[in-house]
Amino acid sequence: YESQWRMIQMIGPSDNEYIYIDFREFEYDIKWEFPRENLEFGQVLGSGAFGKVVNATAYGINNAGDSVQVAVKMLKEKPDASEKDALMSELKMMTHIGSHENIVNLLGACTVSGKLKLRKSSKDTQSFVSLTSFEKSHVCVQLLGSSNCSCFSLQKSLYVEYYVIHCVKPLTMCRPLQDGNSPEVQYKIKDASTDVDEEEDFNVLTFEDLLCFSYQVAKGMEFLESKSCIHRDLAARNILVTHGKVVKICDFGLARDVMNDSNYIVRGNARLPVKWMAPESLFERTYTMKSDVWSYGILLWEIFSLGVNPYPGIQVDTNFYKLIQSGFKMDQPYYATKDVYSMMQSCWALDSRKRPSFSYLVSSLACQLAEA
Repeated sequence: YESQWRMIQMIGPSDNEYIYIDFREFEYDIKWEFPRENLEFGQVLGSGAFGKVVNATAYGINNAGDSVQVAVKMLKEKPDASEKDALMSELKMMTHIGSHENIVNLLGACTVSGKLKLRKSSKDTQSFVSLTSFEKSHVCVQLLGSSNCSCFSLQKSLYVEYYVIHCVKPLTMCRPLQDGNSPEVQYKIKDASTDVDEEEDFNVLTFEDLLCFSYQVAKGMEFLESKSCIHRDLAARNILVTHGKVVKICDFGLARDVMNDSNYIVRGNARLPVKWMAPESLFERTYTMKSDVWSYGILLWEIFSLGVNPYPGIQVDTNFYKLIQSGFKMDQPYYATKDVYSMMQSCWALDSRKRPSFSYLVSSLACQLAEA
């Protein structure tokens, strides 16, 4: 097991001249510690070859007496030393990345052994977290944020019952305000109690919503880029949405059954999300900020096709790899404008140096939102 997210250190002028930062040598900051005995575990939300994500309730995580719904990221029973090291490294990396509205944020960790309350809890709570663990006596906790509302993944046009994420109050809506003195697009905040119809919020998607999803992902990726962090598995399945249509980027690959997920194809000794990968990642095993930009272009295609699997009707075989090497690009998805499709195409430049930065994508999408 290893986290898909990796922080890098550049060692040369080229995008591919870098080394991965090894967080095994970093100290764990005890300020992130959360008492293990204050967790009450519930149902399993997802599981994979290396571990699972479990619903739980955390008591006193924000204030004494408060209970908060959590998602606990845990390794399998009796993990080996390398798996525990990998998860601990992920925890340390997350403490260095910091927080952002469009990222699933780390709020705490359990690394001290103690009793667990294993009773299933069904209580609704006002906010939320996400946790992670190594073995029975060591739980690494990603505390996210959620509410008593259902949430859905961008990968599908229907709700899923897990990955509940932070509900911002008041809700953030992408509604541009014109400001002649600034090229930046500002967004007004609408209070859910007065402006948002909760049923309509989830069941009606407009073109502006799709643009706003794209903008928020670009903002989150711009933040990761500023932290020298590459994602390596940017796709709709790793994008979460909550009320107010607030988007958060995550990596819950630990709880994904990649052995039975058709999105992950055997290549060498690994299963990889081939249809989302840049040519340099496929053929040279090189991952950079610009390979994330390629994946972002595929994500845009997913968003503006309302969740259609990329490269529809095309099998991943020798011919597929030849198509990618030849510069083949998917057709314009049904709900995309020419401007949006042009952005996708720029993300799919074979020469990674010709792909836009996430900062440029944020700026471009802000302009499109202002005109929508």
